[in-house]
Amino acid sequence: MIAERLRNFFGKKAVRNPEIETVFRAFSPGTGSFGAPWRDDPHAQVNHCRHWVYVAVRAIASRVAGATLRFVNEETREEIGPSHPLRRLMREVNPFETSVGLWMNTMMFLELTGNAYWYAPRNAFGQICELWLLPSPHMRVIPDEHEFIRGYLFRMGGVEEVFSKDEIIHLKYPNPVSPYYGSSPLQAAAESVDAHMAMKEAERRSFENGAFPGMAIQTDEALSPEVRKRLETMFKEGFSGPNRAGRTLILEQGLKIKPFTYSPREMDFLESSRITRDEILAVFGVPAAVAGISEDVNRASAEAMLYTFAENTILPKLRLIEAQLTQDLCTTFDDQIVAKFDSPVPNVRAEDRADMIARISNKVTTPQEERVRLGFALPKNPAGMQPVTKTV
Repeated sequence: MIAERLRNFFGKKAVRNPEIETVFRAFSPGTGSFGAPWRDDPHAQVNHCRHWVYVAVRAIASRVAGATLRFVNEETREEIGPSHPLRRLMREVNPFETSVGLWMNTMMFLELTGNAYWYAPRNAFGQICELWLLPSPHMRVIPDEHEFIRGYLFRMGGVEEVFSKDEIIHLKYPNPVSPYYGSSPLQAAAESVDAHMAMKEAERRSFENGAFPGMAIQTDEALSPEVRKRLETMFKEGFSGPNRAGRTLILEQGLKIKPFTYSPREMDFLESSRITRDEILAVFGVPAAVAGISEDVNRASAEAMLYTFAENTILPKLRLIEAQLTQDLCTTFDDQIVAKFDSPVPNVRAEDRADMIARISNKVTTPQEERVRLGFALPKNPAGMQPVTKTV
């Protein structure tokens, strides 16, 4: 029945409602017309999932998809069993998608558009029985004067479908401009993304132009139109394009080459590209080591970056999602059930303590060396070099 409804509204002809048409235009996911022209267009946001944006989005999506989600009864403090219908729902979200796929795509839409919409049909008992991710660029909120949200409108090409507010679970990031739509990290990084893509385009064009991009041919003699045309054709056919780079250039007598474009040193594309890359990753909250960058990264700094990524980027997102799931998903099964993600932040203190005990026990280090490792000064009294055991 659910799959049939989806097939029906994907295959039917559009019937435009004038009232909804006005709502669709008035209440868009945009947060303001400034900066990059595409930053408030959900369709364009999805199309900008390239280069370092893709790297950042993939890192966040894969980490969230791998997080352990539990459902706990608040009254008894016990986790619900694997046979509970809510647990089964999160294992088998729908007949065509896995739970990991649902989470990966959900996080990609959240990071790119700030919004993710789950179509959540219910069974005869009023419980949600399946979860379907609807593409964010094609969704709109239908406001209501009395209930705040009347429902949701899906529109794609000539297809249009209205969902009640109880049929949609709307996950969204905080947005100080709109109470109806979330704001994504990509929107905040729009200008840096544009700058980075412009530099990549300039590099691409430079390779396409071949070994001598943007140059002038000088001579002390006047050239006829025929000669000018012949020289242009010669250089275009003989040296334009990456496959012709590196060819030997032989000039006719009296001709000189003078580049009039910026040199690589002047443009400093490499350094500028690193700056925009770091800006994009910083907005998404993805450290260099997580993005696969090995520059100036050692094991200690990589571990610190992973810890920071888990604590400052992933954990807040999980807390935001679990609150929404508790409100819109768990309550359809039991008012006492809440969603809880296991913390992705490693217990570094416990691990460090266990490692220290293992080193001392295996005589890899001495207690004195561990004191130095922890930043404590060695005692002046030699007797104090050994651990003190109190006896009663």
